[in-house]
Amino acid sequence: MDQVNLEGLSSVLDLAEVDRERRVDTWMGAATTIFPGLALKGLAPNPSIGSIQHSRMGPGSLFAIASAPIEVSYVPRGVAEASQFLTLMLQAEGTTIAHQRQRNCELNRGDICFIDERHPFRLVGVDCSQLLLLRMPRTLVMSRFPEMEHLVATLMPGRDPGTSLLAHTLLQLLHVANDLREAQQHAAMNAIVHLLGATSGLAVELENMPWRVQKALDYIELNLPIPGLTAEQVAQAQHISRRRLDQLMRDALGLSITGHIWSRRLQRAADDLRDQRWAGASISQVAFANGFEDPAHFARAFKRRFEATPGQWRAMARTLTH
Repeated sequence: MDQVNLEGLSSVLDLAEVDRERRVDTWMGAATTIFPGLALKGLAPNPSIGSIQHSRMGPGSLFAIASAPIEVSYVPRGVAEASQFLTLMLQAEGTTIAHQRQRNCELNRGDICFIDERHPFRLVGVDCSQLLLLRMPRTLVMSRFPEMEHLVATLMPGRDPGTSLLAHTLLQLLHVANDLREAQQHAAMNAIVHLLGATSGLAVELENMPWRVQKALDYIELNLPIPGLTAEQVAQAQHISRRRLDQLMRDALGLSITGHIWSRRLQRAADDLRDQRWAGASISQVAFANGFEDPAHFARAFKRRFEATPGQWRAMARTLTH
């Protein structure tokens, strides 16, 4: 990876503009306000560097952070699933050690790892570091790559071509993020989520997934808008019994065929309700476009999944973008 310039986002904090004796308190206060649940320790007095830049990225957000050596720990505060994120962490400069769920990895320049905000984690900055963080809605990632749950705090080495491709895409995004319109931000987020499959860890996981499951997932994605899509049709397209395919799906994903269809439809509808391109559509139209035949049934299932009605979900998204 070439020399990195992490400038380009909107500045939230730059310690160079803060009196030296106030820098530690200012950094601690800003970091714990921006990222609730964090606790910090080990920051030396009067740190010479420290900056946080930010840009919204559709349903997620992008951060560029420069920090002196520090230890960061996080404990989730029991927020609803709809507000949880999976964070992609690119080490642009320096070294960071990540710990989560009995796993740990050392990130050096160009390396990537993922952190799941549903669970506690710890990050140890060994030296002065520059990090690029992309906070992605957890449900958006897990619905596409459920195996990601097994890859937190796992090294995706920068020398791997897939990881390098993702890193360079993120750095390119950094320099244009503030100029993207809302619809472009959503498209960029969805494109990066798909690109996660190119990283070494996910590629291995996908290669180990039974090929019939992969084909079934592709078939479901292609046919989700069709209201009459059934588990039997998915199984017939794979020339296998529904019972056998259900077993394979449960082993690989923890969901039956029907369960996965419902999960993907609900996630797509949730994404559309946040998307400005669907701002003029009624909730019933969003439901029909994602294969739901009964708007009332859709609304009940949506509330069970996201702990909010479709209308409340749309209103929250509008509040966040204004």
